[in-house]
Amino acid sequence: MLGRVLLVIVLFIANVATGVGVVYSKHSMRKSFIELQAMQNNFDELQIEWGRFQLEQSAWATHGRVEKIAREKLNMGLVHKERLVFLKTQ
Repeated sequence: MLGRVLLVIVLFIANVATGVGVVYSKHSMRKSFIELQAMQNNFDELQIEWGRFQLEQSAWATHGRVEKIAREKLNMGLVHKERLVFLKTQ
C-alpha cells in the first residue's frame, strides 16, 4: 500500500514538473518569436533606408549636377579646339 502511495506521489510530481517544463518552453519560444519579428521589422526598415540612401547618392552624382557645379563654382567649361594640346609618346 505504501508503495502505491509513493508511486502516485512520484508520478504526480513528475506530471507537474513536465507541465511546468512545457509552459516554460512555450513561453521561451514565444519570446524568441517576438524578438525574431522585431529583428525582421528592423531589417526591413534598414533595407528601405538603404534604398533611399542609394537613390539620394545617385541623385547627387548625376552628370548634369556635377557639370553644373563645375561650371558655376569652379568656373570650368568645355575646352576649345585652339587650346587642345596633343602629346606624342615614343
